[in-house]
Amino acid sequence: MRRSKVLERLRAGKSALMTNPSMGHSPMAVGLAGKAGMDGVWLDMEHRPYTPREIAELCAAAHLVDVDPVVRIRKGEGYTSVFRPLEDGAAGIIVPHVAARDEAEWVARNAKYPPAGRRGLETVMLDADLGYADSLQYMAHANRETFVCIQIEDAEALDHLDAILSVPGIDVLFIGPADLTASLGIPFQFTHPTYDDAVSRIARAAAKFGKWWGLPVPDGAAARRWAARGARFFNIGSDYSLLKSGFARIRQEFDQAMAGE
Repeated sequence: MRRSKVLERLRAGKSALMTNPSMGHSPMAVGLAGKAGMDGVWLDMEHRPYTPREIAELCAAAHLVDVDPVVRIRKGEGYTSVFRPLEDGAAGIIVPHVAARDEAEWVARNAKYPPAGRRGLETVMLDADLGYADSLQYMAHANRETFVCIQIEDAEALDHLDAILSVPGIDVLFIGPADLTASLGIPFQFTHPTYDDAVSRIARAAAKFGKWWGLPVPDGAAARRWAARGARFFNIGSDYSLLKSGFARIRQEFDQAMAGE
């Protein structure tokens, strides 16, 4: 059974890096990210129209190049939305807009097998080596080698951090900078003192309860600045951002070369 690269790095005290190839259903994009040495690929069901079957195919592609598929689920679609990506090979799930303890409990209960939770048992999917893994060993392995990441992106969540983080089975906090700043009344003001204070509160709570935390960043330099404050879980870039900047660069370079035509 496959072990999580993200968890391996986090448990060693190192930073884990994801990128987001979620613009379309492209196993090749996932493969390219894996071949480039990423620890994880963020597959976003919340803001992209993926079907469960497409997510299963992308998870299988990720396994081929040994990169962690990390699926952001659609919150509110029922308990199968939590564990189905795990059955299909996701190393972790990201759950958006978790702002209260009962929401965290619901996620952990459905993402972990007994005795840690009440995840529905299936042993013939990708994460159980298609049924070739010993069932009892598989259950323990899945609880150990898959992770639950909840997003803190609402102002009200800041007042419930201790209650949320005291829930067993929550492994990682992932800040949603855009939504959090909007909720705080300062949309997209990522250098605003109010946002900085919110991040500091999250970082302190994570340290208090022994949880990893992180956020999307634009580049390695930004990741290093946040790492100095305890962050270890990062996403840099996406297929969209790479194509957008690449196409713009091609146009600019062409226009410069053809100046005076």
